[in-house]
Amino acid sequence: MLPNLKARRITGMQLAGKHLGPVAKCPPRYSEEDWDYNNKIKFRITCDQEKLAERIVEESRRVVDETKDTTENWQREVEHHMRERTSEIRFLVDELNRQKKTAMLEDEALNTYRNRVLNAIEFLKEKSLAICKQCLILREGRIGVDLCDDEVDRSLRRELKVIKGCQGLADAALKEAEEQIRKLRAAIYLLDQDLAAKDKSLAIDEKNLKLKEFQHDLGKGQDLSKSHCQFSLTEWQAQTYENLEANAKALVSAGQLRAYIDLLLKQVCEDMQNQTDRTNEAFERRIAETKHVKQCLENKHKDTMDHIHQVQRNMTDLEKEMMDKQRAITLCQTRLSNRAHRPGLELTCDMVQDALYNELQALKASVCKLNQKLNENKASMRYLMHVQVMQEEEINIKANTCKIDEVDCMTLRQALKYQSF
Repeated sequence: MLPNLKARRITGMQLAGKHLGPVAKCPPRYSEEDWDYNNKIKFRITCDQEKLAERIVEESRRVVDETKDTTENWQREVEHHMRERTSEIRFLVDELNRQKKTAMLEDEALNTYRNRVLNAIEFLKEKSLAICKQCLILREGRIGVDLCDDEVDRSLRRELKVIKGCQGLADAALKEAEEQIRKLRAAIYLLDQDLAAKDKSLAIDEKNLKLKEFQHDLGKGQDLSKSHCQFSLTEWQAQTYENLEANAKALVSAGQLRAYIDLLLKQVCEDMQNQTDRTNEAFERRIAETKHVKQCLENKHKDTMDHIHQVQRNMTDLEKEMMDKQRAITLCQTRLSNRAHRPGLELTCDMVQDALYNELQALKASVCKLNQKLNENKASMRYLMHVQVMQEEEINIKANTCKIDEVDCMTLRQALKYQSF
């Protein structure tokens, strides 16, 4: 309604008066000026609204074009950043995979070296140490003067000391290898965790790159504009580079440890082989010396037996000679007894009588000399028999020593062949 129009149109019934009866009113009447004014106002309002609508439409189209360009620009920028991000993630994933592969190969190699150290420790314990102690125990079975502290015993004790020293070095290397394997596997675990996270992030970004606004399966996105990321890009890069650096350090340490184990096992083998060779040479010298002494004793024993047989034959000859002399004495005494029965003046001390007396004295003197020599031969026989027993005991001692050193110990020591494990 126009504001300057005073009249108000009332339609329908109106209640008036005390009796509240219905009163009919006639519709109001307007002038031509009011009609003309009303039409102009309506036209003006219409034109104004049309112009406003046109301006709003133009502005809407401009806003649509502007927002479309802005959206496209932002989408292009986001996709560009996403492609850069995926490229960076792929690069890091490739680097992580390369480092992981290298670390796994290094872990396998280090585990092989650990097994080599275990084999060395087992060989030193089960072979070297056991054989060395067994040789010392076997050599305690020597008897007599051969149970002496000789060069072989000293070499065995030095070998025992070298074995224990090598065991200590091998045990320390084993602990270092196990600790390095633990560190390497911890680094591999961190790489696996980082790879899993990056693979998932890469899959998400690649999926986002494939998404288009006109797709029907976009679903309902959540407004996460007010949510904040927990970590910055610098922290993300720093974490990955820390993992790569930790893995690189573990790889360097593992390589250095493998080189040290190589050198250690080589040195252990050389030291043990040198000491084993020196001990074997001491055994061979001692065996040669014992065999030489044993051969000399056997030769002397043979000579002693020859002397015993010679003394026995001499004693037999002396006894036979004494028996002959005894018969000669009996003959002389019989002659003297018979001449004692000569009658009267015939019982004279003639030359025959003197000769018989002289013969008897000479025979008795010969018997005494023969008996003295017989006693000397018997004494010599006793001494020779004692020497024979002594020689046989020494020969048995030397034979026992040769058996222990050559048969028992050297047979055991043939198993001591050192390699690089």
